[in-house]
Amino acid sequence: MNKYTCTMMGIGDIYYATVIAENEQQAKEMAMAETQKGGYAGRQRNWSAGLLEANVEGPARVVDSGNREA
Repeated sequence: MNKYTCTMMGIGDIYYATVIAENEQQAKEMAMAETQKGGYAGRQRNWSAGLLEANVEGPARVVDSGNREA
């Protein structure tokens, strides 16, 4: 497992999530699913993911998420 930071620019907000996932694809899917709970998620291709830390203990989960005004 790896720890990723995921971000996406919305119309007036920046959405973010820190997740523990197997790979970048799963990290983006988890970030999108988490923001869907708040009513906005965009598309998976709109999310960027960057590796924060490798070889983190699982399970896959969302560590933190939210949005800020751009």
